[in-house]
Amino acid sequence: MEINGSKLQVVDSSFKPLQTVRIKKAAELIDPGPPAPVDASMGRTGVVEMEGKIWVYPQGNEASLVQAYFVRIEGIGPVLAGEDWLENWEING
Repeated sequence: MEINGSKLQVVDSSFKPLQTVRIKKAAELIDPGPPAPVDASMGRTGVVEMEGKIWVYPQGNEASLVQAYFVRIEGIGPVLAGEDWLENWEING
C-alpha cells in the first residue's frame, strides 16, 4: 500500500478487541517505550476495546507509527497502552 509517496505495511496486531489482557508494570519491561499507560493501570487486567496505529514523537527523534490499544479497566476507564505493555490474560477457573 502506498499513500502520498510513503509505504505503509499492514501488520496483524497481537491483541484483538474483546480480548482480556494484563497491562505490565514498568519494572517488568527492559525498555518501557511509548505509549506508556497511566501508573494506576499497571498490573491490572482489562478488555481490549480498540486497536490501531498512533504517531509517537520521542524527544530528539523522528516520529514513528506504533501499534497501540485502548484497554477498558474497571474503575479507570479506557487506557491507551503500547503493544509491549500488554500480555494475554487467561482466566483460570
